[in-house]
Amino acid sequence: MTGGQVRRDGREVLAGVTLRVEAGDVVAVLGPNGAGKSTLVKAMLGLIPLAGGRTEIYGAQPSAFRDWKRIGYVPQRLPMGGGVPSTVREVVSSGRVARQSRWRPTSAADRAAVDRALEAVGLADLARESAHLLSGGQQQRVLIARALAGEPDVFVMDEPTAGVDAGSQSALAATLRELAGTGRTVVLVAHGLGPMAPLITRTVELEHGRVVRETALGEAMGKTA
Repeated sequence: MTGGQVRRDGREVLAGVTLRVEAGDVVAVLGPNGAGKSTLVKAMLGLIPLAGGRTEIYGAQPSAFRDWKRIGYVPQRLPMGGGVPSTVREVVSSGRVARQSRWRPTSAADRAAVDRALEAVGLADLARESAHLLSGGQQQRVLIARALAGEPDVFVMDEPTAGVDAGSQSALAATLRELAGTGRTVVLVAHGLGPMAPLITRTVELEHGRVVRETALGEAMGKTA
């Protein structure tokens, strides 16, 4: 993103933010409530329109980007849809959609990826439960599993540890450590780092929609930021 600006109700939420994420980075976006952290990552992905500036995903503007299987996005909340409630497994399986086509039914590889994702977040025993009946922390783990199931190159996680117990935070940190070790890129929105701290290669701190500090943390997972 270069010079990114977002306005809502006449108020500037992002004020000319420039942020470049390189392959293999593990970046934590930090700041107080209202700093613009979630807005930043959504704008980078084209989920929120820019009032000024430019954002690109692998060199393409979001509206022209087509290779969405490379991106795994974890929102703050499980979307509430109408109709029949989805099971945990169905929600996690939706993370494979970008890798499928109308001519290719669900494969053994798809099912195996979903199984691995459920195991990684500790939800294998709840796979048949309604996702919307789970606790907030469990729902957050469902969203993380959905992203993991897609096996993307980049994970963009909007406060993935919010409402998640300490044990689950440590489990997520272990999973991200494995992903970072294979060269995956992670952008993580957080209030604090907790067990994620050893993984982070760079922190970006926001206040009032502006980057006030950017810090390289030296070597993490054998990489230099």
